[in-house]
Amino acid sequence: MLLELRLKDFVLIPEARLSFAPGLIVLTGETGAGKSLLVQSLKLLLGGRGGAHLIRPGAQEAVLEAVISGKPLAQKLEALGLSGQEEVVLRRVVTPERSRIYINGSPATAQMLARLTEGFIVLAGQHEYQTLNHPEERLKFLDAFARHTPLVEAYREAYQRYQECLLAYRDFVEKMRHALKEKDFLAFQIQEIEEVAPQPGEDEALEQEARRLRSLSKLRDLLSQGSSEMDQVLEGLSRVRRLVGEAERLDQALKQTWERLEGLYYEAEDLHAELAQYLAGLEGDERRLEEIEERLYKLRRLKRKYASDLSGVLEELERMKRELASLEVGEERLAELEADLAQAQETLLARAQELSLSRQEAARALTQEIQRLLGALALGGSRFQVEVRRLPEPGALGFDRVEFMVSTNPKSPLRPLTQVASGGELSRFFLALKTVVSQDQTPVLVFDEIDVGVGGRVAHQIGKLLKDLAQRQQVICVTHLPQIAAQADQHFVVEKLQSEEEVTTHIKPLDQEGRLHELARMLGGSEALELAQKLLVS
Repeated sequence: MLLELRLKDFVLIPEARLSFAPGLIVLTGETGAGKSLLVQSLKLLLGGRGGAHLIRPGAQEAVLEAVISGKPLAQKLEALGLSGQEEVVLRRVVTPERSRIYINGSPATAQMLARLTEGFIVLAGQHEYQTLNHPEERLKFLDAFARHTPLVEAYREAYQRYQECLLAYRDFVEKMRHALKEKDFLAFQIQEIEEVAPQPGEDEALEQEARRLRSLSKLRDLLSQGSSEMDQVLEGLSRVRRLVGEAERLDQALKQTWERLEGLYYEAEDLHAELAQYLAGLEGDERRLEEIEERLYKLRRLKRKYASDLSGVLEELERMKRELASLEVGEERLAELEADLAQAQETLLARAQELSLSRQEAARALTQEIQRLLGALALGGSRFQVEVRRLPEPGALGFDRVEFMVSTNPKSPLRPLTQVASGGELSRFFLALKTVVSQDQTPVLVFDEIDVGVGGRVAHQIGKLLKDLAQRQQVICVTHLPQIAAQADQHFVVEKLQSEEEVTTHIKPLDQEGRLHELARMLGGSEALELAQKLLVS
């Protein structure tokens, strides 16, 4: 519940310190006194937007504090990374430049405030009444009435699983569609590389060999000339060998010289034979050069298409082989994804059907409950019906679309509530729904303008409903009707005071006598004290 609210320099309020009790709490006051300021301050403490216009003229900043208490708060605090406890102090300081927010003294953000107070304090005003225009909100009313949280959670999990499977299946199908177009091309590229069968560094070795073979003509000329010179050398050595041989027969001292000359001659002959053999082999090397040039052309073509070097070409070959292999097993993976999707869809449809059947049953019960309250709200001639309509496909909230159908004239057909009801009727239908649906689900309900367009006996019945609702939750109501104010367990009055310097708004609690006089004022003046007394004891 909301335990305390402290305001300082907020709009026209210099300072206010309000302590709240359980039950029905009302705020009354003259038109324009500033009754809505309390609701506005709560909106800020629930994470709403602030601004410099909220600071009282002449003040440096506006300070808003609230103390709230409830079991769900501890778990919510822990989810926000804060120490879990059931009593929480919310503080918001508004300056011209920015707002500072604190939760139990720890700096926080507006998003953290909203997450902490979501579902704990609910503000119901003209904007909230208009939420009945939204199918999702009507569905939430029905689910809240039926306490469908377990079924809704089970469906949400099934829907999320189905969406995940559907996304995975569609992504893979798209990938396969593109990949299959590439399959033949991949196979061609792999074959092209494998037919060449390049080896790392092969091109560099061949380039070096080719450079040698490209010098073949010059090499042949040099070696031919060298061979001719060797012929002359051999002829000269032969003559020298013959002359020294004749001399050696005359003088044995030349025997060793002759033997050396003999060895030199035969060595020269061997060298000459080697040169001749190498020169003869140069014709075959021309064919080798052609082979190398053709091989280098194939290797360069691969490098132009696939990578800057042969190592990169081989890496690309392995990548393409893996991709091609993945296509080979793609059909198996596609079958697995199809099976997963079919299973997820089957589970989704089962959960949607279970939830839908329960909603249809709950719709009949909710129809009866609301119809029972219409007479108390001066809508006795009206008819109300909750329709659950089946959608073609299950969505994020299930198979169903909920419509609140109303007829405010016994002879008129049922039509959607938001097309038929006036502003006052819409607020009363909203109150009836809140009365039936909000059973211990929202600790604090704040109603603003719930009494718009009503009066007399209807106002009295609205007060009774609010009183009944306050037996289960803390209900705060801003009202201008004495019939509602008389039902309060706690009553605050909002007054606007004007001096020569400024206009200020003050909020103060009323005792029994103060309530009596305030009700008399609301009834028309001091002469209505007796009627006010009757209202208080009724």
